[in-house]
Amino acid sequence: MKPIALLRLVLAPLSAGALITGLSAQTTPVVDTTETIKLTPFAVTAEKSSGYKVSSASAATRTNTAIIDIPQTVDIVTKEFWNDIGATSFDESFRYAANVYVRNRHAGSGDGVNLRGFETNGSISVDGVRMGNYKRDLVGYERLEIVKGPPSAVQGRAGGTGLLNYILKKPDATRRGGFVRASVKWDEFDGMMTRGELDANYTLNKSGSLAARLGASIQKGEDYIKFNEFENYTAYPSLRWQIGRNTELIVANEFLNLTTPSRDEGHGFAIYPEAARRLIPRFDTSTDPITALRLPYNFNLIGPNNIDKQRIAASTFFFTHQFSENLFFRQVANARYLGQDSFTYAAENNLVTNMPSQYSGFETTTQGSTAQGDLVAKFSPLSWLTSQTLVGYSYGDVDSINSNYAGIPDAPFNFLNIAAIGASGNSRAFYDGRRVSNLNRSSYTSTDSYSFGMYVQQDVGLWGERLLLTGGIRSDRDRTETTNLSTNLRTAGGDTTLNSYRYGATFKVARWLAAYAVQSVQNDATRTIQRYNGLLAGDPRANEFFTVSPYTELQEGGLKGEVLGGRMSFAAAYWQMTRTGSVVNIVAPGVSQGQTVNIGTQAELQGAQSKGWELTAFGSVTDRLSLIANYTRMTTSQAFTGQQNAQGWNTTTNRPATVPLRFAPDWNANLFSKYSFRDAQEQGFEVKAGVSAIGPFYAQVTGLGLTYVPHTQSSFDAGVAYRWRRFLVDLMVTNLGNDPMLVTRDQPPRTYNLSISTTF
Repeated sequence: MKPIALLRLVLAPLSAGALITGLSAQTTPVVDTTETIKLTPFAVTAEKSSGYKVSSASAATRTNTAIIDIPQTVDIVTKEFWNDIGATSFDESFRYAANVYVRNRHAGSGDGVNLRGFETNGSISVDGVRMGNYKRDLVGYERLEIVKGPPSAVQGRAGGTGLLNYILKKPDATRRGGFVRASVKWDEFDGMMTRGELDANYTLNKSGSLAARLGASIQKGEDYIKFNEFENYTAYPSLRWQIGRNTELIVANEFLNLTTPSRDEGHGFAIYPEAARRLIPRFDTSTDPITALRLPYNFNLIGPNNIDKQRIAASTFFFTHQFSENLFFRQVANARYLGQDSFTYAAENNLVTNMPSQYSGFETTTQGSTAQGDLVAKFSPLSWLTSQTLVGYSYGDVDSINSNYAGIPDAPFNFLNIAAIGASGNSRAFYDGRRVSNLNRSSYTSTDSYSFGMYVQQDVGLWGERLLLTGGIRSDRDRTETTNLSTNLRTAGGDTTLNSYRYGATFKVARWLAAYAVQSVQNDATRTIQRYNGLLAGDPRANEFFTVSPYTELQEGGLKGEVLGGRMSFAAAYWQMTRTGSVVNIVAPGVSQGQTVNIGTQAELQGAQSKGWELTAFGSVTDRLSLIANYTRMTTSQAFTGQQNAQGWNTTTNRPATVPLRFAPDWNANLFSKYSFRDAQEQGFEVKAGVSAIGPFYAQVTGLGLTYVPHTQSSFDAGVAYRWRRFLVDLMVTNLGNDPMLVTRDQPPRTYNLSISTTF
């Protein structure tokens, strides 16, 4: 069923119900919205944050639930914190979160996160609804909820090891006005970015039953890496209609036109600056040919034309009705379109200065729709017993057409010599005249899929909710079919019914302290995956596929609490997570159709596991001091597949049984705080500072496999803000020490972000 048809089908009965309710309302006095029943289970944006503290979340339970009552780790990042650090994009949205790292700084597919040692994909939702992966601008969002571990017992299909749930900004009928902000960002290498933002909220009638909101941004400029340019336009308009005392409709839209770098192309280990390469023992030598070149931070081997263009249009309808004091219903419907063109030159070899070059890209158009319904019933049959039952369903379909292209640049650009490019000053003129005479389509496919899932979750509270028990089970049917449009032959497909479950308990040791334990299992649909990527057209290996059946199990226990009068939340958790069916892409130079290219080989990780403990605290220590702090210790392992060749391992004589997961530091720590010197009118100065640090880890290095990075790395940020009347001037400096920090990608050099904003 097509997205628009589904949307009409879902909304037709809801519109009729809304009309009947609206006509009935005409015969009675208009009710002031301040007296309406709060739609508590679903009102996830009404709560104001205290410092960096939010006391409830929706992603782990499908409804708005106190974090202290959720038997699983959920980290919250608020828009207040985003504003303080100057965050505007996907990769910045979880900065300072515990044990979460971006896999691709420019988020080519809007996803790609390393969470508790596992690389997640398909792990993004918006207000608890899966809407596909695409780039995001934080001007449209209220906050981010990070669920660590399998979420599918109620949330539906997602990356089995976690979920990033973004909460859209929505109209607020209790206020009028907003802000505008202008900012400029520049770094040590003359990269400059300018940005304008708007967030406006208004009530549209006297009763306050209609309210509208618009978030929008314009961003243009350059990244610190040469030739990486941006030109982004976004708009997030939304409308809230209080149809009746117990009925509400919200329509939220996302429109984005983005031109960005497709990824950190040309910024792999092959061309890290000297300071970063010296963190890797294999490269920390004056005889290394690339390290000896002392490449600057902004060097870009591949030059211009690393471009990703996305056009995104999405509309989501949230219809909520409260039948009685104890019975709630929500229906969500979403329709979306994504068009994406991504082309780039690529060259990566960590051992030589003369590297084979390749030009590749893809064009994708995707249409999708989602419908999701939830019914919540609350009862208290006995004075010592409370009960909450959740039942619901979700339906989703996606139709996409994808064309992949690959070719070799004409000589002399079929090989790129780092020394020659460096001697030229890494200038745009060096690449003038570069051509790809033979750019062929390497694959042309159509993928049609749909999924349908049903869930039930039962929560029981005993003895004044001193003991909370929860259990949920979900059944999903996933059907996918892929067709080769060049031959009109079906190349892959599957039709699978799967079950996932979760059960846990929370015991309130005191009003402010709870102990919890949980087991969660997610069983995902079998996937058919192309074995190789980066091949040239006609290479027979392009027809090699393999299947995986992802399965994730989490066992977690810990303590949660609130102190200092509820201003500060804290948690201590121990977890063990196992995963089968994870896939990793390992890139190495090879030959395709007689040409030297970089070939990615997809491989399944066998016996993957992470375990460790995590301490977190966030909120306000005093009315003036707010902070976020966390510390994690972790060990990881996977079966040795023969593809790793880490330093000190010989794959034939002393091959280990297991090796660590890549990009999974032994430990990490984050601390960010701000202190206000402002007066009673909120005028004056505010200072802020933060530090991030990671311990040793194994990195995937092209040509070498897993390679140990033994060094402790750290990064410092600091800033100051001054408010006068309606105006705010904010200066934030990131990476004050100009230090490299390698996890999945290197961090930018010292960067200054100056913004001026005013409220209205």
